[in-house]
Amino acid sequence: MSDESINPGINISTAVVVVLTIAVLYVGRDIFVPFALAILLSFMLAPPVAWLRRVRIPRTAAVVFVVSGAVAMVAGVSVLMGSQVVALSENLPTYQKTMQMKIRSIRSAAPGGGAIDRTSAVIQALGQELSEVAGTTTQRPKGSTSNQTKKQPMPVIIEEGEQHPVETVRSVAGSLMGPVSTAGLVIVFIFFVLLAPSDLRDRFIRLAGTDLHRTTEALSEAASRVSRYLLMQLVVNATYGIPLGIGLYLIGVPGAFLWALLATLLRFIPYLGPVIAAIFPMMLAFAVDPGWNMLLWTGALILVLELVSNNIIEPWLYGSSTGMTPMAVILSAIFWTLLWGPVGLILATPLTVCFVVMGRYVPQLTFIDVLLGSDPVLSADERIYQRLLAGNVEEAIDIAEGEVAEDSLLSFYDRVALPALRLAENARERGASREDRKNVADGIRAVVADLHEFELRRSEEDGVYGNRWLGTPVLCVAGRGELDYAAATLLVHVLESRGIGARVVESSAISLDNIGSLDLAGVEVICLSYLNPTPKAYARFVCRRLKPRSRRLKIVIGAWNLAAEAGTPEKLAADAGADSAATSVEAVAHMVEEIVGQATAPTNLLPVPIPAEEEARLQALQASGALDPDNSVHLDRVAHTVADAMDMPIAMVSLIDESLQLWKGAWGLPAELERSRQGTRETSVCNYVVVANAPLVVEDTARDPRFAQNPLLRENGMRFYAGVPLRTSSGHVIGSLCVIDLKPRTLSPRELKLMQVIADELMAELAKGRKPVQESDTVGAEAGYLPQQ
Repeated sequence: MSDESINPGINISTAVVVVLTIAVLYVGRDIFVPFALAILLSFMLAPPVAWLRRVRIPRTAAVVFVVSGAVAMVAGVSVLMGSQVVALSENLPTYQKTMQMKIRSIRSAAPGGGAIDRTSAVIQALGQELSEVAGTTTQRPKGSTSNQTKKQPMPVIIEEGEQHPVETVRSVAGSLMGPVSTAGLVIVFIFFVLLAPSDLRDRFIRLAGTDLHRTTEALSEAASRVSRYLLMQLVVNATYGIPLGIGLYLIGVPGAFLWALLATLLRFIPYLGPVIAAIFPMMLAFAVDPGWNMLLWTGALILVLELVSNNIIEPWLYGSSTGMTPMAVILSAIFWTLLWGPVGLILATPLTVCFVVMGRYVPQLTFIDVLLGSDPVLSADERIYQRLLAGNVEEAIDIAEGEVAEDSLLSFYDRVALPALRLAENARERGASREDRKNVADGIRAVVADLHEFELRRSEEDGVYGNRWLGTPVLCVAGRGELDYAAATLLVHVLESRGIGARVVESSAISLDNIGSLDLAGVEVICLSYLNPTPKAYARFVCRRLKPRSRRLKIVIGAWNLAAEAGTPEKLAADAGADSAATSVEAVAHMVEEIVGQATAPTNLLPVPIPAEEEARLQALQASGALDPDNSVHLDRVAHTVADAMDMPIAMVSLIDESLQLWKGAWGLPAELERSRQGTRETSVCNYVVVANAPLVVEDTARDPRFAQNPLLRENGMRFYAGVPLRTSSGHVIGSLCVIDLKPRTLSPRELKLMQVIADELMAELAKGRKPVQESDTVGAEAGYLPQQ
């Protein structure tokens, strides 16, 4: 397909055709209006005709039966409505008196007592005075003085004589001729449409062109949307009209059935119909009841029904039945009303739906779908790119959060964020300024920062506190500029979400002057980020200078915008001297995960350190009373107190047995650990506190060689540890009072000292054999574990 065929703009020939079409529709409205009404009504009558055909009734008989039944139904409803109108008209004098009484009461109740009457009188007097002055000035003869007055002419009223009965009949027949002839044409057209629907469809397909597949899809979609719209509109109107009629009947408004039926029909007219339908019962309630209760109840009923219909019924039933935006519905109503009058207002939505569907399948009419269709005209990556160019970072963040909520973070980065960065990189060739690229890069980094917080909030809501982590750090390097840095930031976020530690550096770190001093301490994997379509030369320069520095170092190239002429990612990696290359964040993250997984494959844990006086320590543990089951509730409360005081998610009173670590007191443990309340001594960090007989703080267990391979910490996402020894009166350490966090952090000396105070107080209680704290007791300062204020 050529660029011209997919261009949604309007060329000259298309504009001429559109103008001529509008002119033809206007000039031939006497024919097109009945035909359009017939097509619209045929959508509603086609299902019963099809049902009769399924029970072996000939098509002609089925059409005649259905159309005759519809005409009879309309006639019956019209007669019923007419009788209601006649009944109401007989009471008009009574209604008039009631309205006059209310108006008088409103005037008398106005502030100042009759202020409305006095104001009206003053305005009338001023108007009369101005009209007399104007009349005197215009009629005064030339040279007359101001004191001269001229006698006003006597008004003459011309009365027509009685009209002949024949003239009366002729005038009435002339006024009815238009609607009757239109109704007759509609019925005739309905017969032809229902008798030969396939023939009409075939002729339209041939008229539309030779692409049978595209034309058939367009007709099917248009028919489906219009049918669904009419059906849903009928259901919505009925769910409004029926409760309205019942409510008006209970309130006592005369002609409740008439107003309910009128509301059901008028709501087919978009926007204006509901207003008109609400005016009639409100005016009648005002006229009937000498008081105000009926009017207030009627207004409340209409307000409640409108709120329920607009906010619950319509969104639930409509869905995407029309495929038009609300603004498009308003514009179509105005256009068709100007073109065809009141009937055009009724036909506006169905006709516009057909044109929107045509715009979706006919390239020359794509502009109609762009202007009126409900589908986004810009893809998600184009929308974010445009918002960032305009400096509207907040709206870009809103779009990103919506996309992530519907899909996943990884999918958003590959499907939206990276393409937006590609658009910014490709715009360089079209003369985009560096300021534009900087705006996009900074905006993407702001989006990533917000998504990081968004993921944390969602994890907390879902009860997910941490993922497994891998201790080998990964270095993500921006290849050339700020856009590459933004892409590297995406990769860092994905790696961290998978539990892989990573950091990012700017492109200046691999410049000719700085690449030799690049800090590679602890780095096992380097990810090079490039949005340049041909990054081979730049990647080869980096690989040649970094590879010799470490034989274990692995280099992965993220070629996010690789051109076709640059070859495959595998060829790029081979030519540049890298270990691997990929074009998506998901593929690069998978490669890094495999490399890091191999580098951190489970190995034998370090030997468990044993204290010098282990036998004496174990005897002290048995004699301490800490293992007594009666103390479990008390120890849990101590752990809870420490967790609150240190602002930590997990706290434990951990006791080290000969081969186990026993969590006799615990708060915030994962469900599986909470059930077991114990672990092996080989995986215990508290054992190091016992051996050293001193507090231990590990700010990031992933970077500590003693605990980087610890399966207990890795599987439960535990990244921070701080513990103080639990010493008996004999000086033996039987365990530790510890706190754990799911992210790296620090602990101040004052906080660590406070933990030791609580641990010493706990051991003093156990030594005295004090009874456990009761449920009614408080924690914190009142329990003696925190300093009194």
